[in-house]
Amino acid sequence: MKAILIGAGAMLAQSLLFAQDKQDPSHRFAIGLLGHYHTENYRLGLSGHFKWLLPTNHASGDRFLFSAKATHTGPADGPFFTAFDNGKYDNISSVYLMVGYRVNLFDKGWRSAATAPITNNAAYLEFNAGGAYNGLHRRFGVALNPVIGYAFNQRFELNIAYQALLLGSGSPSQSYLEAGFGYRF
Repeated sequence: MKAILIGAGAMLAQSLLFAQDKQDPSHRFAIGLLGHYHTENYRLGLSGHFKWLLPTNHASGDRFLFSAKATHTGPADGPFFTAFDNGKYDNISSVYLMVGYRVNLFDKGWRSAATAPITNNAAYLEFNAGGAYNGLHRRFGVALNPVIGYAFNQRFELNIAYQALLLGSGSPSQSYLEAGFGYRF
């Protein structure tokens, strides 16, 4: 019995050591534009993000990421493109800095060499958290942003997301339902 356990442990260690492909040392970047629905004020707006996907052990592997994001919901009583106007209009603009992790749900080419281009479709989940500044209430808060995405190739992707900004007592939380597209380079 002892020999079987030692043999099984040795086989597991060997498979873990030799299962690693070449690393993907490249940093990846993504930009995106999303339309959103503000769930508290029932208005439409725009969101944009810039994401820095850190290097991984494999070209199509899961990645840590940093996100910079902005959301803007136009005012009910003024022009759409007014933001951070010190309360002149009731627009809702926020800027976010978040860290996160992207988990690929499937990718038919995940065992190919790291230098091979990613050509297969891949669905992914992303979990982001960080801080934000809300221009309407002039307060900082905690930001949460789960994302479901689908990458059509190594460049274009579709995103569906929920963005929450928890401002604390005295100010209402902000939440958005978002849908849009992204471009990776």
